[in-house]
Amino acid sequence: MADRQAAWSFDAASLPHGERAAAWADAMRRLHLPFAGPAPEAEAVGRVLAATSPMGFEFAVVSGGAQSIAGRTPGAERGLWMGLLIDGKARLSTDDMPVDLTPSVLIYGATGVDASLQFDGPFRQLFVRIPSVAIDARLLAPLAARVSLVEPRSMSGHALLALLHSLAASLAEGRPGELGPIESALIELLVPVIAVSGGFAGKGGAMGQRARQYERICRALESQLGDPDLTVQAIAAAEGVSVRYLQQLFARFGQTVTGYLKSRRLERARAELASPLHAQLSISEICFRWGFNQSAHFSRAYRERFDEAPRDTRNRARRSGTA
Repeated sequence: MADRQAAWSFDAASLPHGERAAAWADAMRRLHLPFAGPAPEAEAVGRVLAATSPMGFEFAVVSGGAQSIAGRTPGAERGLWMGLLIDGKARLSTDDMPVDLTPSVLIYGATGVDASLQFDGPFRQLFVRIPSVAIDARLLAPLAARVSLVEPRSMSGHALLALLHSLAASLAEGRPGELGPIESALIELLVPVIAVSGGFAGKGGAMGQRARQYERICRALESQLGDPDLTVQAIAAAEGVSVRYLQQLFARFGQTVTGYLKSRRLERARAELASPLHAQLSISEICFRWGFNQSAHFSRAYRERFDEAPRDTRNRARRSGTA
C-alpha cells in the first residue's frame, strides 16, 4: 500500500490470497465506507486510488468484485458524501424502494445515514466526501437524514456529473493536479443541484421563492467577498429590499448576513493558503485579498473556525507537496 498525506493507493492483488480479505476491509474502513464484511477469499480483489485535498475533500475510485457496502460508519466526521457508478451494476437500498444505479445517476447523503450499496459483479465507483465546514454555510437547510438520488435535468446537474466522471478518469489514470479548483467547482455545482432535487428551492409558493432569492444573493456575494467595505446595507440595496428583510431572509436559513460573509471569506482564504498557485502570497496578503482589514482579527477568526492557525494550514500543505 502506497501512502502519503495527500494520496494513497491499494491493490489487493499485490497480497497473498489469505491476506486479501482483511486488508480490503481495512482499506474500506480507511475510506469511511461501512464494508458489510470480508468477501469470500476468491472474491477478495479490489483496488483503491484515493486523494485528499488541502480542504479535506476525499476522492476515491474503488474497483472490485461482488460485495456490499452497508450500514453506517461509527465516528465518521460530519459532512456530505457522494457516489457515482462508473462501470458495472449496483443497487442502492434505503428505507425507500431499492434502486438500480447507472453512470447517469448521482447519489448523495449526510454522513452517518444507513444505506446499502450492493455490487453483484465487477464494478468501478467514485466516492467523494466533503467536510461540513466546506459546505454547510452554502446549503439552504441541513441535509435530511436520508440518501438522495439525482438524475441530472438542469445544466448544473449535467455539468456536475461530467465533472465527476472526468475526476474519476483523472484519478484512475494517476494524473497529478491541483485539487483546489475541483473543490470550488464541486461546491458551486452541487449546491443548486441539492436545492432543486430535494430542497426548498424546488418547491413552489412563498418558501420556494425565498429560497431561490437567498441562493441568488449568495451567488452574487461570491464575487464581492474581497471587498472590505461591503455592508449589509449595500447588499440589501443591490437586491432592492430593506435591511430588515435581508436579515430575516438569512435567518430563515440559519444564517446571518455578516456571519455568512465571514464564513465564505475564511473558506476562500483557507483554499488559497493550501494552494500552490498562491504559495508566493504571504498570509497577510491572502487575509486582505478576502476582505479582512486586520491580520490579527483574521487569525483569531480563522483559528475559531478551523481549530488551527493560518500558518498551520500553509505548513501542512507544504509538507504534503500541495503548496
